[in-house]
Amino acid sequence: MKQIAVLTLLLSLVAASLLPTYAQDAASKTKPPSQKALQRQQKALYLYQKKQERAQEKAQRRADKQQQKAAKKYEKQQRQQLKNATLPVNHKS
Repeated sequence: MKQIAVLTLLLSLVAASLLPTYAQDAASKTKPPSQKALQRQQKALYLYQKKQERAQEKAQRRADKQQQKAAKKYEKQQRQQLKNATLPVNHKS
């Protein structure tokens, strides 16, 4: 009989000791993130910003290239029009 009472008491103490630990774990979820987690988050943000910066530079280079190409085309048209304007016209009457 005494063994059953001791066993029951022991089981209840183990169960009681586990409950506060679980409650503490639940409370730890609301704690601020650890230093390592903050570092990981900062690194991820840094990498994201670098990626965005590279993409923006690439888009700018592409836009500059298209603008230069359009300027060359325009200059070529202007030269062609000037050349055509100065050529004598052959009139056949």
